[in-house]
Parts: sequence; structure tokens; C-alpha cells
Amino acid sequence: MTDAINSWVEWLLGYLGLSGPEILLVTIPLAVFQSLIGLIPFILLIVLHVSVFHIIGGMLVTWLIGTLAGLIVFALFRRYLFQWFETRWSRKLRRYDKWQRYLNRYGIWTIVLLRTLPIVPNNIINIMAAVSPVSLSAFIWGTLLGNLSFIWLFGTISSSLIVPREQWSFYLTGYGLFLAVMIAVFIWKHWGHLQEDRRERMI
Repeated sequence: MTDAINSWVEWLLGYLGLSGPEILLVTIPLAVFQSLIGLIPFILLIVLHVSVFHIIGGMLVTWLIGTLAGLIVFALFRRYLFQWFETRWSRKLRRYDKWQRYLNRYGIWTIVLLRTLPIVPNNIINIMAAVSPVSLSAFIWGTLLGNLSFIWLFGTISSSLIVPREQWSFYLTGYGLFLAVMIAVFIWKHWGHLQEDRRERMI
């Protein structure tokens, strides 16, 4: 499936004759489609953008576009499709009940974790957040930080097409510092909740 999608995107770019910044005419709709349906690998968008805007520029463009696409889907479901979702999709999300509880409790930090690690599909994260008590501002911050974390980490280690191997140590060291700050802030903000969860597990 992934190879077929990659081939289709390459054909589309060639057919439309797009190059340079013009590829945004394709990658922005693809990002929205990925945030809604989830069939397109997010890493594909990073590769396309890095090929045009180079490493840092490509990662930044993907970060901004991915955040915008997630926000569009979040707003779409929260404002217009909530009732439709409740009748058609609510049963399908029961497999993610544990993460829905964490999302309700930890808000922004659950979004950051789920966007960093491919535990839950990206489009499901958007839908789960839309039907949860998470505020718009918390969703935006969680998506900004989570997408930055994913793009930084997987853009560095997943393919030498994005970050050359000789530069891995530089990017991974920076990511390690970023992650340490994020963990420290999370513990500081939710120390009480963490202790409650620990006591519940011991009962």
C-alpha cells in the first residue's frame, strides 16, 4: 500500500509538472487527507518537503502543514461531524479507550506522546481529541509539540534521504535535550496525577 501511494504521489507531481515550492499545492491537500483518513505515511510528506526545502526548512514546512491539517480535522469533527461520528464511529474507537482516558486526564501531554510514537494513527488522534474535553488551545499546543517531536525524531533516524548519517549525532543530541525538557515539564505539571495513577495500580 505504501509503495503504491508513493508511486501515485510521484506520478501526480510529474503529471502536474510541479517542482520547488509548487509542491505545496499537492502536499497541503495530502496532509489534510492524511489527518482525516490516515492512509498516507506522514514520513512521505517530510521526504517531499526536505527534497525541496532542505533538511531544516523541509522539517519546518512539514511541521507547520501537519499542525494546520490536524487543526482543520479537529475543528471539522468538533463543529460539524460530532453527531455523525457518535452514531457511526464511536464503537470503532473503543479499542483506544485507554488512550481516551489518558487524553481526558492529561490533555496536551497525551497528544504529544501519541503524535511522537506511532501508537495510535494520526487521524484517530485528531478525532479522539475532537470528542474529548480537550480545549482548542491544548490541542494546538499538543499538536505543535507532538508533530515537532515526531518530525525531529523520525526525520532523523528513519531515512538517510532526510538527514545524512554523519549529521545524526547533532540532530539526536538536540532532540535528547528537547525531550528532557518536555519530560521535566510534564512531571512538574502532573506530579499529583502521576502519584494518583501509581496508587490506583497498587490497589
